[in-house]
Amino acid sequence: MSLSKFSLEGKKALVVGARRNMGKAFALGLAEAGADVAVTDINIESGQLLKVSKEIEAMGRKSLALKADISSEKEVKKLVKTVVEEFRTIDILMNVAVMYHPKSVVDLDEDSWEKLTNVNLKGYWLMIQEVSPVMIQQNSGSIINLTSRGGLKAHADKAMGNYAIIKSGIAMMTRQYCRYLGPHNIRVNAIAPSLVEWEEFPGTENRKKKKKTVKREKKEVTEAEKFEAWLTGPENLPLGRVATFDEMANAAVFLASDASSYITGTILNVDGGYMA
Repeated sequence: MSLSKFSLEGKKALVVGARRNMGKAFALGLAEAGADVAVTDINIESGQLLKVSKEIEAMGRKSLALKADISSEKEVKKLVKTVVEEFRTIDILMNVAVMYHPKSVVDLDEDSWEKLTNVNLKGYWLMIQEVSPVMIQQNSGSIINLTSRGGLKAHADKAMGNYAIIKSGIAMMTRQYCRYLGPHNIRVNAIAPSLVEWEEFPGTENRKKKKKTVKREKKEVTEAEKFEAWLTGPENLPLGRVATFDEMANAAVFLASDASSYITGTILNVDGGYMA
C-alpha cells in the first residue's frame, strides 16, 4: 500500500452544491488532497460560494466559482464547458446539491414534486450525462453522488419521506451508471451519511458535550433535547454523535483517489453505524 494513492495532486474536480455545509467540506477536502476545484451553486449572491473558492486558492490550488441551476440542461452544458475550458478536463465530479421540502410525501402537490425531482434527481442525471463524455475521452474519472441513509431505509420522520424517495433514486442511479461507465475506467460511487453537523451546529462541539462528565444541576429536559438524545442515542447511532465535516470529506477523498481504484457501484455508509 502507498499513501500516495490517496493524493489528488494534478486532478481537476467539480463540486456541485458547494456553497456551505457538506458541499463546502467536500470541496475543501478535495483541494487539501491536491485537486484544483471548481465549485458551483444556484446561489452566488450571498458571497459564500466565492469565499469557498478563495479558500481553495489559499491552499495553492486553482478554483472557479460558478452559478448554475442544475435542473436546466442549458445551464449544465454551459457549466461543464466553462470548467473544461479552464481546467482542460474533469477528473472528479461530486453531486452534492439538495433541496428539501417540509411537507410529507402524501401532502406534496405536483409543483413541489417537480421542484424536488428537478434538482435532487434530474440535476444529478444531467451533470453525469454532461461530464461522462469528458471522462470517457480520457478513459478515467470518479463520480461521487450524495445519497443518504434515507435512500436506503424508510425515514422515521414522515416529513422526510419525499427526500428519502429521491435519495433512493440517486442510490440506484449510482449503481446503474457504474455499469455503463465502468468499461471506460470511470468509477461511480455514492456517500450515504446519517446525521452530519451543520455550520450552525458544529459536530466538534457535539463531540465535546458527549465527553463531558461534569455533573450539572438538574433541570427540566425539553422535548427538543429529548429528541436530540434519541436521535443520537445508541439505539440509532452506535457512535452516539453526528459526523463532522472532516469525516465526510475524508470519505470523498478516498472515493475520488486511486486508493479506491477497484471500488465502483458502492454506497459508502458514513453513518456512525446507523445501518448496522
